[in-house]
Amino acid sequence: MDMMERSYDEIQKVLEEMQKKQQLIFSQAKELDFSRTSIASVLEELCSRIVTIIGCERVSIWLFNKDRTILTAQNSYTQDLHQTIATGILRKEEVPSYFEAVQKGRVVDIFDIENDSATKELFRHPLYRNTKVKSMLDASIILSGGIGGIVCCETIAKREWTRLDKVLVASIADMLSFIFDRLDRIEVEEHVHRLAYSDRLTGLDNENAFEKNVTEQLNGFTNVQKGAFIYIMLDQFTEIQGVLGPEGTDKLLYLTASRLKKMFPSPAIAARLAFDHFVIFTPFTGELAGKRSVMERVASELRQPMYISGQEVYMTFSYGVSVYPDHALNVKNGLQTAYMALQSGRKTSNRKSSGVYNPDMHTYLKETVLSEMNLRKGLDMNEFKLFYQPQVNCRTGEVIGFEALIRWQHPERGLIFPGEFINLAESTGLIMPIGEWVIQEAVQQLKKWAERGMGKMTVSVNLSPRHFLHHNFPFYLDKCIREAGVKPEKLILEITENVALEDQTAVTSRISLLKEMGFSISIDDFGKGYSAFIYLQHFPIQQIKIDRQFISELETDSKSTGIVQTIIHLAELLGLQTIGEGVETKEQWDILKSLGCSELQGYYFSRPVPVQEIDGLFDKYGRAGKLILPSIVDYAHN
Repeated sequence: MDMMERSYDEIQKVLEEMQKKQQLIFSQAKELDFSRTSIASVLEELCSRIVTIIGCERVSIWLFNKDRTILTAQNSYTQDLHQTIATGILRKEEVPSYFEAVQKGRVVDIFDIENDSATKELFRHPLYRNTKVKSMLDASIILSGGIGGIVCCETIAKREWTRLDKVLVASIADMLSFIFDRLDRIEVEEHVHRLAYSDRLTGLDNENAFEKNVTEQLNGFTNVQKGAFIYIMLDQFTEIQGVLGPEGTDKLLYLTASRLKKMFPSPAIAARLAFDHFVIFTPFTGELAGKRSVMERVASELRQPMYISGQEVYMTFSYGVSVYPDHALNVKNGLQTAYMALQSGRKTSNRKSSGVYNPDMHTYLKETVLSEMNLRKGLDMNEFKLFYQPQVNCRTGEVIGFEALIRWQHPERGLIFPGEFINLAESTGLIMPIGEWVIQEAVQQLKKWAERGMGKMTVSVNLSPRHFLHHNFPFYLDKCIREAGVKPEKLILEITENVALEDQTAVTSRISLLKEMGFSISIDDFGKGYSAFIYLQHFPIQQIKIDRQFISELETDSKSTGIVQTIIHLAELLGLQTIGEGVETKEQWDILKSLGCSELQGYYFSRPVPVQEIDGLFDKYGRAGKLILPSIVDYAHN
């Protein structure tokens, strides 16, 4: 029955029904649990009531995707079936005219969907092909971001839609606009809340949520209850990042979080603070000793292999513990004291360390923070300098290159040697910018020497394992070399045997890449550690530096002489250069020369000196791009 044919009383009932539905929707929207799930039943009932109000056979609600190329049915009610049914999806490429029509007008009324230009394609669509629908009345659901969907009324008989029909369906669409706008805002708010209170990568609490949830738990504690704050960090995380890459690192962090959640169920609370920093709060009664034994078992479980990118990855972890209320009375202090305990343990070992907070750690932390601040300031204020120690041809005594050695010209303490600050740089992450500064300075110095005719010289720089395996390292090297116009073979990269303790595949891959780029890799302090010959077997290096402890005993210890002879002969077989470092006497030079050593370095030739002194030697003794130090001219020609 057409709405205009209805009596005044019938129209009044329709309007009253509309008002009731509107009130129901508004009251539902005020509920705290208002969501797409909770509103579903209301929408289903609304569709069924619209069938009666409008006097049609089917009503459906459709929503657009973000770019308005797809319409998806949310609810549909068909009178003859007396039930809600799912009606599927419409795509713009399938029914372009229909999409254009519903997005252009507020209300679209179709008398004959088979022949109307807006719905010809829709009539042939599989969703409509076997239906008896003849007429259609659609109204746009307008959201704050634009048109969000449509409400569609359909009849099985052709129908001329009246003005009242259009007003009613538009009013219904407005009610739906309110619903879906409210839902969108709630979902945005929930998303913002998740971002503010959860870690997106792992699903754990973040620091905000951790502080809130632990504070609530502490407020409910009795006098006998205690809680342990456990601060956990992955060992050598930066190096692992360089090996695994971004995706592999994310998988590592996710798996670590999953293990922590499993091992610390409620009422314990786990969170990820940043990067590889995790923290646990776990309530307990009694003594901490029992908790520490549990933590050791947890650490052992965390060290089990993880399968990432088709390979087994073994990780170690360090942790620090503080106790509420013995060491801290709130969450922030709990985190700080547990972190102090962690750092205190790491002072003695960078792997698998642990510590329990005690007040003396405040003094240590203060000194460490001050030292770190000074180190950062030194880098910013250009207080670091490179000293250069000559490397000479063992046979001729001619200087063929230099090792660049960093020094810190502290404004108050004077010249500080690397042994006093490199460990701090490693632990704070400053080793990366310091290492990059060294490379930049060395490359620029090579450029300056080349410009004055000393282009045959090489410069060796020392690299930490963390820097060597960092994913950005090859790119930074290439950038420095290209900007200075220096050949890569002039910069020799020295790594220590500690690198062999890292992932062998990653180390081999990195050395091979650098070799392809034209750089030479030298192993410093060769023979000092158990891993020395791993390099010769697996790594494509070009040079080894024989450790000074063997050189210093050449004149007095036949075993040292035998070891040095073996290393030199093995290097010759493999086509490697050898450098005897720490040469301090003419006799040591004689022995190394007889053994066939390639190059020498040590105080007998020169201490590490500022670049100004090296330039002075070039000015005074340099000839045709060559340099022989004055102290050895006579001996070298004997």
